Amino acid sequence: MSSPALPSRQRPVPEREQLDLFRALPGDMAPRDSQDLMAFPFFSLAKSRRTAPIDFRASGITIRVEGTQEHGIATIWDADVLIWAASQIVEARDAGLRPSRLMQATPYEILRFIGRGTSLRDYQRLKAALDRLQSTTVATSIRETTGRRLHRFSWINEWKELADAKGTPLGLELILPDWFYA
Repeated sequence: MSSPALPSRQRPVPEREQLDLFRALPGDMAPRDSQDLMAFPFFSLAKSRRTAPIDFRASGITIRVEGTQEHGIATIWDADVLIWAASQIVEARDAGLRPSRLMQATPYEILRFIGRGTSLRDYQRLKAALDRLQSTTVATSIRETTGRRLHRFSWINEWKELADAKGTPLGLELILPDWFYA
């Protein structure tokens, strides 16, 4: 929301307006993961909601993962959505395309890629996974040059469902954090 007190040239531009839209690539592709996602304890392994923080320290690496009471910490199954996103980015770069942190896809495309069904319940679970990924916060020293500073982010900065003027679903958009996209 813009601030009426600031002249237009001083108002911050919303993140969404600064990013180019990257439409998910069609077709089958091999899953590619971000090595850091699987090498460290960024996700809950519990099937039930975990709200207790994950604290990890080893070999100069610090990780703290926190979730909200409402959604809990993102699970290892939720990480499949990030593997889909990483695969999209890598595939686009390999094809000479310019991907973006702002991604658009249909829930069907994501569900099929991550090997889930496409029932109403599967769509609801995908939305719950996106909520957990968005509300989980991570503080880590990975990729920080000094090791003493922590980079803080959520797995998804924001996401929204898209619909036309009549309310017909058109898919979803999500914005990935810089840490993941790098």
